[in-house]
Amino acid sequence: MGAAGSTPDAFREQVRSAFSNLDTPHTPLTAAELATRLECPIDTAKQTLVALEDNGELHTKQLDTGTTVWWRPATEQSPTDQYSELEEFGAFVRAVEDYAIFTLNPDGTVASWNEGARRIKGYSEDEIIGQHISTFYTEEDVENGVPTENLDIARENHRAEDEGWRVRNDGSRFWADVVITAIRDDEGTLRGFTKVTRDKTEQRDYERELAQESKQTEKLLRTAPVAIAVQNSYGETVMANQRAQEALGLSEQEFIESPDNAEEWELYDPSGEPVPPEKTPAARVMATGERVLNEELIISPPETEEMHFRINATPVFDADGDLERVITAGEDITELKRRERQLKRRKSELETELSEVFGRISDAFYALDEAGRFTHINDRAAEIFQMSEEELLGRSIWEVFPDVTNSELEERFHAAMETQEATTLELYVEELEMWIELNAYPSESGLSVYFHDITERKRYQQKLEESNERLEQFAYAASHDLQEPLRMVSSYLQLIERRYADELDDDGQEFLEFAVDGANRMRDMIESLLKYSRVDTRGDPIEPVELDDIADDVRTDLQMRIEETDTDLTIESLPRVEGDRNQVRQVFQNLLDNAITYSGDDPPEITVSAERAGEMWELSVRDEGIGIDPDDTERVFQVFQRLHPPDKHPGTGIGLALCERIVERHGGAIWVDSTPDEGSTFTFTLPAAGESDE
Repeated sequence: MGAAGSTPDAFREQVRSAFSNLDTPHTPLTAAELATRLECPIDTAKQTLVALEDNGELHTKQLDTGTTVWWRPATEQSPTDQYSELEEFGAFVRAVEDYAIFTLNPDGTVASWNEGARRIKGYSEDEIIGQHISTFYTEEDVENGVPTENLDIARENHRAEDEGWRVRNDGSRFWADVVITAIRDDEGTLRGFTKVTRDKTEQRDYERELAQESKQTEKLLRTAPVAIAVQNSYGETVMANQRAQEALGLSEQEFIESPDNAEEWELYDPSGEPVPPEKTPAARVMATGERVLNEELIISPPETEEMHFRINATPVFDADGDLERVITAGEDITELKRRERQLKRRKSELETELSEVFGRISDAFYALDEAGRFTHINDRAAEIFQMSEEELLGRSIWEVFPDVTNSELEERFHAAMETQEATTLELYVEELEMWIELNAYPSESGLSVYFHDITERKRYQQKLEESNERLEQFAYAASHDLQEPLRMVSSYLQLIERRYADELDDDGQEFLEFAVDGANRMRDMIESLLKYSRVDTRGDPIEPVELDDIADDVRTDLQMRIEETDTDLTIESLPRVEGDRNQVRQVFQNLLDNAITYSGDDPPEITVSAERAGEMWELSVRDEGIGIDPDDTERVFQVFQRLHPPDKHPGTGIGLALCERIVERHGGAIWVDSTPDEGSTFTFTLPAAGESDE
């Protein structure tokens, strides 16, 4: 058969033209080179070359490397181009460019040189004739006598083959495949040698790359988390990875040799029909050369429960396009199938209970199909809509409530159906005069919508906002209207102390100190109230922060108190959290200051630690101080709730309340575990931050 779209005779003419159009007469071509020139399959080119050879139109020769070439001989019509067989072959040798073909004298010096030798080795004929073949070898090979040894082998055995590094004229190296053949006359006298060299550097690199890829591929197959088996073209198992061995309870040797009771293993399709050996996924791939994907099989080993697998079988072809092996990957879905059976049983039960369940849902509920028509509505929804289920079923929500058309609600519903992602929305419905919180859950068949009345919550939020506004007004007044008189009182008290210090007796001096201390405590209390009132309104954005850095800053701020009280402070490695850096720092500072203040008579021993709890971090500050009565553990977080007299343990009575308010702003909680005279552990939670870019 000729090339696509041509007859055998027409294709032969194309081959004849290909040889006629060569730049150099009698240039040899391989079947692969001809196929490239004519853009046809190699087999087609080779068949035509052999046919022309049989007709005497072409000559052929198999080189020492095993490659076969064809060339066009001289014709009788061109007397000036007639060659003897030897001359013709000499012309052929000189024209070959892919191989270095040259002759050597009996002493190993170069006697002739072809174009391929010039191209591969880089020497012109004038440069190399008369030079010894050791010129082409590496210094190491020359020192080890490799050139002489190769000539000796060819001299004794007629032929020597070798592979190794050779050196070009410019000093670069290439990997060579060399064949040296001894030439003798009729009397057996050595006349010299022929030497054929092929540059196999690219082939060697390619083979090494293939070997490395093959090694990596096998490693991946063996360590893959799914069961994988490899069969050769004869259907014999040559490899089974660890997951396959574990799944079927067989060793790799048993896979390769087949288990002793292999005939007792049975295969079924999902419908329960037996699967004969010739119909398995791997067998079908071998028969057709096509992949088999996502096929389910039930494997029933002897004396054990059946297993379900999802199978993918893929062919691997060699360079010639022949099937080399089949890779079969199986995912164990036994547990998945068991759960599917349970779900099917449960589905029928749920379907019978669905209406009753919907009726009991405290939230209003309705379901829409993909066109937005009501398919179900519970009593609570009907009550809120002031319509019965019969009035709503089958009607479009946009028809029943035309005011929501082109609203955010319609946009959210359509987006949920397109993305198949749930959506939550708060909106005010004027017709119902209420705020509702709505949650819509999409599926391929429509939307399930739950909503409930949040009017009271909205009112509370409004009151809370108003309260915060009043608190902010108080904070402003405290900051401007109270701080200024206190500064004046403190200034005058200090002035009295400096001016009349010599005239005051001990009682007067003590009274003055009480007054100064009271003014200072009042200033601290106002500053604490300001911080407390502005937790929500003046806080910084919540973002990832490193608690280790914050703890270091707090330690530095409290260093003087730590040294004065001989505090033993241990801070373990702390995590990264989402938080307002300044407010989180305030929490740590208040808790550590509190632990030092209520340490009792002994030097304070304080430990700061962290423990992961789901999406939150639990941070703990533990001390060995005087502790708290269990009845007071809730009260300590209230504003101005002091458990100890200020003359013995000074403070504002706001610090722990401020901690609670900050932690709640972050979505966390704070609590204390304490035993009188044994110490306290204050624990608070903060949201964990995502992984850092590093």
